[in-house]
Amino acid sequence: MSTWIPDAATDTTHGIAAPAIPSGSARPSTQVRVHGRPLFITAIGLSAFLLFTLELLAGRLVLPVFGGTPAVWTTALCFFTAIVFLGYLYAHVVVTRLGQRRGGAVHLVIAGLVVVATFLAPTDLGALRVPGMPEAVNVLLVLALIAGAPAFLLSATSPLLSAWFSGRGGDPWWLYAASNAASLVGLLAYPFIIEPNIPLSGQRVLLTLTLVLFAITLVAVVVGGRRNPPAVDRPSVAAVAPLARRRQILWLIAAIIPAGLLSATTTYLATDLVSAPLLWVGPLAIYLASFVIAFSARGRRVLPVVERLVPAAATLMWIPYVLPASWPIAVLVAFLLASYAVIAIAVHGRLALDRPDEAHLTGFYLVVSLGGLLATAFVALVAPIVFDAVYEYPVLLVAGLCVMAVMPGPGDARRSGPVAMIVGAGLRLAPYLAAGVALALVGGLDQPRVAAAILLIAAIGAAIIALSITPRVLAIGTTAAIVTLVILGSTHPLLRVRTFFGVVEVREGYDGLAHTEFSGTTLHGLQFLDARRSEPTTYYVRSGPLGGVMDDLSARLPDGGSIGVVGLGVGTVAAYERPADSMTFFEIDPAVIDIARDPRDFTYLADAPNPPAVVLGDARLSLAAQPDSSYDLVVLDAFSSDAVPAHLLTREAISTYMRTLRPGGIVAFHLSNRFYDLAPAVASTARSLGLGAAQWDYGPSDASVEGLAARPTTWVVVGRPDDTARFTRSGWSDPTDGPVLTDDFSDIVRLLRIR
Repeated sequence: MSTWIPDAATDTTHGIAAPAIPSGSARPSTQVRVHGRPLFITAIGLSAFLLFTLELLAGRLVLPVFGGTPAVWTTALCFFTAIVFLGYLYAHVVVTRLGQRRGGAVHLVIAGLVVVATFLAPTDLGALRVPGMPEAVNVLLVLALIAGAPAFLLSATSPLLSAWFSGRGGDPWWLYAASNAASLVGLLAYPFIIEPNIPLSGQRVLLTLTLVLFAITLVAVVVGGRRNPPAVDRPSVAAVAPLARRRQILWLIAAIIPAGLLSATTTYLATDLVSAPLLWVGPLAIYLASFVIAFSARGRRVLPVVERLVPAAATLMWIPYVLPASWPIAVLVAFLLASYAVIAIAVHGRLALDRPDEAHLTGFYLVVSLGGLLATAFVALVAPIVFDAVYEYPVLLVAGLCVMAVMPGPGDARRSGPVAMIVGAGLRLAPYLAAGVALALVGGLDQPRVAAAILLIAAIGAAIIALSITPRVLAIGTTAAIVTLVILGSTHPLLRVRTFFGVVEVREGYDGLAHTEFSGTTLHGLQFLDARRSEPTTYYVRSGPLGGVMDDLSARLPDGGSIGVVGLGVGTVAAYERPADSMTFFEIDPAVIDIARDPRDFTYLADAPNPPAVVLGDARLSLAAQPDSSYDLVVLDAFSSDAVPAHLLTREAISTYMRTLRPGGIVAFHLSNRFYDLAPAVASTARSLGLGAAQWDYGPSDASVEGLAARPTTWVVVGRPDDTARFTRSGWSDPTDGPVLTDDFSDIVRLLRIR
């Protein structure tokens, strides 16, 4: 059994948190008044606040350069966990090898170099995108250039100063509390206070100036330490028995599980919603809170209850993937975050119960930080290469259950008697029943598939409870349930490709008469294989808004025009090309291009009168490189699943599109979305530039389009007022007002449809 150290709030002063590193052997808990304690608290608090702010800001800056894909954030998590590990390793070396005097001088030199590097960091991030370089590697490179130096300084400061404070006879737990508070304040302040009120360019300036203030505080701490040196200024090397290798491996695996699920859960939410700090904050806050709960005396009281909920949470986290339904977004987010919270608290609770004594804390937290690095690297870099679907979820869940089966637990409440066993069984079954009811309420009890889902979920829950004889049997039973759900819910596509930008599937549809393309959970294109092969389908039928846009182009330019299309999909828009037209597609995902060009999958491009050109790269950056007056029409249709590339809808983006238009030209925005009402924002953003806008919410009712898989769809055309007036005269409506989106303020979470 492990030896417990004094209870403390954990140090969460970095993107993937681990408790802070104290130094030296155990000491009595009597509080010693240390000279300069307010400076220690201020420096550690600033480092914690700035590191979280920097992480969210860096992700926000890099996001539009790489097409707004959710993988940018998981790669950013990987980057910051790597920097944190290096910072912890550096702090460990300084504390154990140099002591406070020499270590303080070294740290001040590094702080000065970091401040200079931050002032000199590049501002034109678009120029840092390297053609041909793997996107994940390119994201890491950009992050290293704009955030690597300050992230290293900030991540190393908290453990370093905590160790110095501890070495001077003070109780370091005060500093951990300050670090906790500042970390959470920084995490919550960015999406709710900083991002909505401070321009993006101003955020960089403010962070740099605050970093200077932090460096000044650091100087005061080091100088104060020289004036009031510790009794013995030399590294503390405790002569203690080494830790068992097996125990350290279990720590590593236990640290990997919650950190990996953090990345995977965030990716799933961002794939169908939007990659934005407000959504990133939820899973990250839960991750940090799970450390606080697991490593505090009061928090540990909930561990027995939480552990009873783990089997259900682990199984139900997979349900949105294998049993897709029209989930209300509030239900879906609450469902996933609650399940993730249960698993993170339970696994971190096992980790806390196996904490070593104080002499091994430095090594313990180095192992934990290494686990965070390996987890995020697995999700961001390895999984997209190894797996063709999001299988990291079940892998991490199964690994978490296995490690919980072999690590010390909080005790078995079933020993209390039969009543406790019945209560525990009911507690284990409750989440399954709740999930079944949620699916029924969402999908409707009259739907046989939903009723079957309820029965399936309840049966799985009952089977797991019946098999819960020991933790190991419970792990095996839950693993079997996850595998069962994966097998039953798996599709059998003709092709599945996973890239940095997501998972794309080509499936058969309409009894083999059509091919469909899905990005994530969203239909992105469909082509019939029979006589309807040349007809545009789904959101693009001729009787719908795009047909109206193309009719307008034909009336204006009967001899042909130039068309730019942002977002390729399966190439459906090419069905509208006339022999005299020229058409250029802009697409960021090379896998989508390969699929659209392969006649075994889709033939819209191959059947076009003139082979359309396809430009690989982010559409906004690519269009910015086009000459003025290049196109008579620009069609904007760039979505991955239902995630919104907000950087393509801002004032600056619309200005770029308008520059490429010839007189009379328009921009047609495809804004169909399950979760966001985008039309008012796009219309108001266009009006802020003195432009006009017109909207068509299309609901297919014509019997002639029933055979073309027509879908309800929303389009908005933007152009000079005289040009958009042509559309309002033909029946398009005047869009309502909404927020104006800019590069500095492009948060669209306020446009979320709760239901």
